[in-house]
Amino acid sequence: MRDSNWRKCVINADSRDVLRHIPDHSVDFILTDPPYNLGQHSTGNIPLPGRSAMNNDVATWDMVDFNPEEWAGELVRILKPTGNLFIFTSYNQLGRWYNCLDAVFDTTNFMVWHKTNPAPKIFKAGFLNSCEMIFTCWNKRHTWNFISQKEMHNFIESPICMRPERLADPKHPAQKPVAILRKMIEIASNEGDIVFDPFMGVGSVGVAALGLNRRFIGVEIDNSYFCAAKRRIDDIINREEEPDMKTYSAVENTEADMAREPAVTTALPLADIDTFFNYKKSQQALRTPIVPINRASGLSPIIKWPGGKEKELKYIIPNLPQFRRYYEPFVGGGSVFMGIQAQEYFINDFSSELIALYRHIASSDSRFFGLVSAIDQSWQNAACFFRSHPSLTDTYYQYRSGQLDSAALREWVHGFCMDKADELQAILTPEFRAFPGVLVSEAEKNLCRKMTRMRELEIQRHKLPASDVDDNIETAIKSAVYMNYRHLYNDSGIADSNPDVHSALFFFIRNYAYSGMFRYSSKGDFNVPYGGIAYNGKSMSKKLEYYLSEPVLSHFEHAHICNLDFEKFLEAHEPSEDDFVFLDPPYDSEFSTYAQNVFSRDDQERLADYLTTRCRAKWMMIIKNTEFIYGLYNKRGIHISTFDKEYLVSFMNRNDKKVTHLLITNYELPGN
Repeated sequence: MRDSNWRKCVINADSRDVLRHIPDHSVDFILTDPPYNLGQHSTGNIPLPGRSAMNNDVATWDMVDFNPEEWAGELVRILKPTGNLFIFTSYNQLGRWYNCLDAVFDTTNFMVWHKTNPAPKIFKAGFLNSCEMIFTCWNKRHTWNFISQKEMHNFIESPICMRPERLADPKHPAQKPVAILRKMIEIASNEGDIVFDPFMGVGSVGVAALGLNRRFIGVEIDNSYFCAAKRRIDDIINREEEPDMKTYSAVENTEADMAREPAVTTALPLADIDTFFNYKKSQQALRTPIVPINRASGLSPIIKWPGGKEKELKYIIPNLPQFRRYYEPFVGGGSVFMGIQAQEYFINDFSSELIALYRHIASSDSRFFGLVSAIDQSWQNAACFFRSHPSLTDTYYQYRSGQLDSAALREWVHGFCMDKADELQAILTPEFRAFPGVLVSEAEKNLCRKMTRMRELEIQRHKLPASDVDDNIETAIKSAVYMNYRHLYNDSGIADSNPDVHSALFFFIRNYAYSGMFRYSSKGDFNVPYGGIAYNGKSMSKKLEYYLSEPVLSHFEHAHICNLDFEKFLEAHEPSEDDFVFLDPPYDSEFSTYAQNVFSRDDQERLADYLTTRCRAKWMMIIKNTEFIYGLYNKRGIHISTFDKEYLVSFMNRNDKKVTHLLITNYELPGN
């Protein structure tokens, strides 16, 4: 820091612009209250008998989409390894924060703030909105200042912020009481620590932090909120009467300023934060920075893939070396490629279908995105078809009660599918209706099979509730749609003449096949069935939005995408001493054959030879522990660690439920 006596730095700007000026691992505690995206669900004013209506709207800023995925990586980057991250959130955002951060931190948990005086519900039509969640994250050796067991409850209770503490002008609908913020700051930081709030609002976190002898950095984009926050925070400083303590603020900010690059233009207010942190970058450093250890992006994988390493990021990220360029010869679903930051990426896979998907994403291919959207629309159409034909469930109930026998059921289903053939075909959009398919025949087959199976289960156990009957029959319709797309995916003519269509089908199959499995028949046809009831409500639209998001597109801007044999890929791009190679090759098992690409023991030996005799870069491999694999890497200069991985799916009893995995590197792991 420029001045060790500084107390606070408050900035009127967009946090996105400020975050990139804050050095890595420089903040002790992040405590923040970002938008919840609940404004779109507001029902307007609430009438109150004998008094004016209560405003139920949150704020216009809460109507704008807020995506945790766009913020998580930078928050992780600036946080010290011993720091804590607390995020106020709501039910609709909690899972997204979890997906971004759980694999990055040793521990994630949540707290509940119970508001003792929540807004009333006059008509008693549901629960009061009396609780808010705080998502919490930390690593080993983090700061934790508990005095008693009572303090350790993940439950805080207080009234909502009331006058005179609550501001009337400007009124902030989500202003938090300073008392509960003080409690969190006391628990999760020490005196003199830096507390950071990138969504400062009217400055309550700053008031609480400064009152506890912490230092505070706050950012707020709304000028009226910022001015209120600055007044409150200055009042705290002034009351302490410590004129020797340095304070900083940057309030003069314009839209034009934000459009320019503040990192190298000292005339801009945001440049103050570079001076503030004494954080100067040379032009050479800007061109070729070495990525700091444990630098996570917070981005999710591209696609579900067998053996994906999303859950293993907790082992991978803490053990990364420093590097400039990142190489991954077996990129698969991209868990690690997407999960960490680098100056430049070189990714490769031998699966041409997978690499075609990566290239569609990198180029934001409108044709591909349109085709996937068309498939997604047909998925919604299938649900509408089911809901518009109650005779399907009525017929099942007749079969259940004995009014129809098995032969009569099959005859009725056949007649229904023939009569509704055009409606069934209309589930598909024109782009896919043009291809000869099997939708009608699969609908007949799946409806008969599903109704027969339901009845067998009811005889063995108990009658299914109406909701389960509905879910099962909808599954039969959607399974037919899936089987139609699987049929088109296996059509070599479509693969050869319509590669964009084939890519869209590949993407759909990867998302809706049972457990994302790969399995091919002796004829080479993909033959994994539909995932079942749990997949009925899936949609690919969120995935497409994610692919088109700025963080993902920015990530891909620095990526070179290849479809080569791993050795040819590595020889073509020659990783240097300053680079890092991550390897997740097919395992030494019968599953080394998937996606119709064989990876034999000769290939394993070829890989080991390259890594142990020719690779100049630092590298890490995660692979199943077998005697053969261990023998390949049990050499001088190679470091081998182990960890256990629980497999969630056991298919045909061919997977061990619990296996030991090896983490192999050609460098010593941090802390060893």
